[in-house]
Formats: sequence, structure tokens, C-alpha cells
Amino acid sequence: MEAHTVSFAKNDKEPKLAFEGVVANELYPCVLFYSSNPGEKVALRDLQMRGMPSNLLPGEPLCSPQTTVLLESTVHLLRRLHQCDQWSPHINQHIHSHLELIGPLLREDDSGGLSPAHTEREENDRDKDLAGDDTRELLPHRRSLSEAKLAALCTEVWPVLAVIGGVDSGVRAGGVCLHKPSGRRAILLGVLKEGSSLAKLQWEEADLSVRYYKK
Repeated sequence: MEAHTVSFAKNDKEPKLAFEGVVANELYPCVLFYSSNPGEKVALRDLQMRGMPSNLLPGEPLCSPQTTVLLESTVHLLRRLHQCDQWSPHINQHIHSHLELIGPLLREDDSGGLSPAHTEREENDRDKDLAGDDTRELLPHRRSLSEAKLAALCTEVWPVLAVIGGVDSGVRAGGVCLHKPSGRRAILLGVLKEGSSLAKLQWEEADLSVRYYKK
């Protein structure tokens, strides 16, 4: 009732939005037949008055999974904080200090880093296209990175790269999407059931209307 909408379904299918902007204290269901065949019947059952659902799902696999939703939400929060004068220098310093770790982690050393043969091979092939044999030559280069350095890159460097470039630009719960037929922008709230092709949206306009749309 908080959304001022009416949805219905038939033959045990998923309910679909039928009316929105409904403001009334009492509603009476009715069914209109367009067929003149005698003996047709309809049964009304499971009539419920529901509030705004709070247990929406992220909507995978059609939308980003829950892990991506949480990561993108964190990235969005950090970017918003970066726009504040109090937070901007601290975030910049943190990003810069972690990006400086890339050089030491990839530098050739005696602890299992890049071997001289790999370094020389990389310099000789620098001006060549990365295709065919060149691609195969880079595989030992990648394998030469130790597990400790790879773990450090994933835990110390990758998070700041995610803040800079994002994790997944696809459709996700909490993200802004575009309704192509009307050109209106909305926030994807999620789906009610796993595997559902209907997503719940909230328009960016001030009316705060909520509506289901097929993904």
C-alpha cells in the first residue's frame, strides 16, 4: 500500500504491476470477461495487502551478484567522500601510497621475481605485436610472480585500482539504469525471487513511485 500500486497474477504466475498511483482506503476486486463462451469461471484467491518489500535480491545472473553489489557500493561511497575537502587529501594519500607498491612488487630481485632472461626477452619484444609467439613468451613472465607478491598485489594494489576504475559497470542493485522507451532514469532496487526477469525500480523523480519492469 505504501507504493500505491496494484498487481495481479493468474494461473500461479508471478504478479505483474497493473495499476500505480492508487490512493484509496478500500479496494474491491472484480474480473471482466471479454469472451461470450458460457460456463467460464474465475476464482479470486490469495488476496493480500503488502507493504514495501525489504528483502529484495540482487537479481543474478541477469544482474550483478551480491559481492559485486557490495563492492560497487563501497566504491561509490569512497568516491562521494573524495568530493569532500576533509576526506580528499586522506584518500589521495592512501591511493598514492598503495600505487607506489607496484614497482617494488614487480622489480627483479632474488626472492622469486622476474629473471634476467625474462627481462631481456621483454625488452626485445617490446616493439612487437602481442600475438602468436609473443603471447606464449609472456606466459613464463606471468608465472614468475611469486604467490606472496601476487597476494600483495591483490590485497594492497587492486582495491585502489577498483576505486579508480570501478569493479563492474553492469546493471546492479542500487545502481542507476535507463528505461529506454521513456528515457527516464531509475534506481534498480532488486528482484523479489531468484531468477526472476522482473526488476523493481524507483524513479529518480520526486514522486518516488516504484514499479516492476522486465529485464
